[in-house]
Amino acid sequence: MKTTKQLFSFGLVLGMMLLTFSCLDEHHFGKSSLNQILYFTVPGQVGNTQIQNDSLQIRITVGAKVDVSRLFADSISLSSYASIAPGKGDLVDFRQPVFYQVTAEDGSMANYRVIIQKETETPQLENSGFDDWHTPTGKNYLEPGKDVNTIWASGNAGVVTLGAANVEKTEINTGDFGAKLTTRDLGPLAQLLKQGMAAGSMFTGDFVLDIANPLNSAKFGTPFTARPKSFTISYTYSPGAVYKNGSGQVLPKKDQADIYLLLENREGNIVRRVATAWFRSGDTVSEPKEITIPLTYGTLPSGSPAHWLPANGLFADANVEVTHLSFVLASSAEGANFEGGVNSTLIVNNLRLNY
Repeated sequence: MKTTKQLFSFGLVLGMMLLTFSCLDEHHFGKSSLNQILYFTVPGQVGNTQIQNDSLQIRITVGAKVDVSRLFADSISLSSYASIAPGKGDLVDFRQPVFYQVTAEDGSMANYRVIIQKETETPQLENSGFDDWHTPTGKNYLEPGKDVNTIWASGNAGVVTLGAANVEKTEINTGDFGAKLTTRDLGPLAQLLKQGMAAGSMFTGDFVLDIANPLNSAKFGTPFTARPKSFTISYTYSPGAVYKNGSGQVLPKKDQADIYLLLENREGNIVRRVATAWFRSGDTVSEPKEITIPLTYGTLPSGSPAHWLPANGLFADANVEVTHLSFVLASSAEGANFEGGVNSTLIVNNLRLNY
């Protein structure tokens, strides 16, 4: 997904400095009383871990074929100076909820109830109605998802360094919310870097700061094992009247929105495309319109649009196991090249996977 990574490169570079200085170690005066689980994963997991520190509960979904009677935590992060039992790598029977005891440096304890459930054969994506939003710690903008433990992310962290967030919560009908993605002209300073246009971008995945390689900070995709036949989504789109490149030059082009879903098989560093469903259109759609886009499994037919093809050229056989799903939305299809229509606006609601 090299081209999608480029879509966020400007935001990542700009956001790197702010994120670096916002990450401060806990001050240590005497023995720490902190005993929280900050991160917890298991092999075969589908989607992100839901950690509820107020109620000391953790919920995880795993693939339908995972043996939950012999499972273990393969990654755990705790408050500084805290310890946990059972520990990382310890085999546990998760057919019933299991308690993990976290002990702070001062001896105070917290017992987390860990619940593992298996994925159904027809799962939907978490927050697929785009109703839930949260404010990241120390920020003044919203991100999709109930909290940081969500499968959704956006390019807001970088864009806000030079302007307003361009992925926002919006009310579609009374009490029914969706996501609003807007292409921003970031002005002269960004144009000096030939990165003056920032498409509104939202995706399944995560943002993990990589100081050595900022472009690698966006981690696309979420663990997923099901095999949907298509996806349905409601959208409106208004392409910006003035189309610019990253240097601020006006080009004789019309903007287009991008909405696509990719199913992948990932083994180590090798990513193979199992299925593709792609929608790209520059038509003005003023009232919410529902579209259904079919998934094509295996190699795409000859003559398919070039942008449908995997960047690494690798397709998997149609029957190969699915391990990850990437769903991407962008208000400008050429955002990867820092191009787009000024104020192009894509509003989406009610994503559904069809089986």
